[in-house]
Amino acid sequence: MQNFEYAPRADYDVGVFTVFNEPDEAALLKKFFEHICETKPSIFTTFNGDNFDWPFIKARADFHKIFMEREIGISYSEKLGSVEFSGRFASHMDCFYWVERDAYLPQGSHGLKAVTKAKLGYDPVELDPELMLPYARDRP
Repeated sequence: MQNFEYAPRADYDVGVFTVFNEPDEAALLKKFFEHICETKPSIFTTFNGDNFDWPFIKARADFHKIFMEREIGISYSEKLGSVEFSGRFASHMDCFYWVERDAYLPQGSHGLKAVTKAKLGYDPVELDPELMLPYARDRP
């Protein structure tokens, strides 16, 4: 797949996306960690990353015997029954907590799609998960 540009609406700046094609999941994780080391972000911003993104990445890295904390300095801690991911060199800001606390959206409207519509003003395209791989190959 080739690099591409995308903006959700005309009034948003176009983002340039670089595509990395990796042979397998372990190589993909290593490339992701290398990219983090190259770009040196000071803040990671996620939506429900403490409960989905980071645990998923950590579990897959553990499966492949890749140690996320050693590679990128991100570790997790459990406090009072909740999990929180943080870094030695970067902060992690999980926007889901902000949405739950301060977004003033009705109960049941705290999902990523509802928040994107209400707060960013555009309706993200939903794609059947079964179509993602064929579309990525044929209609990037």
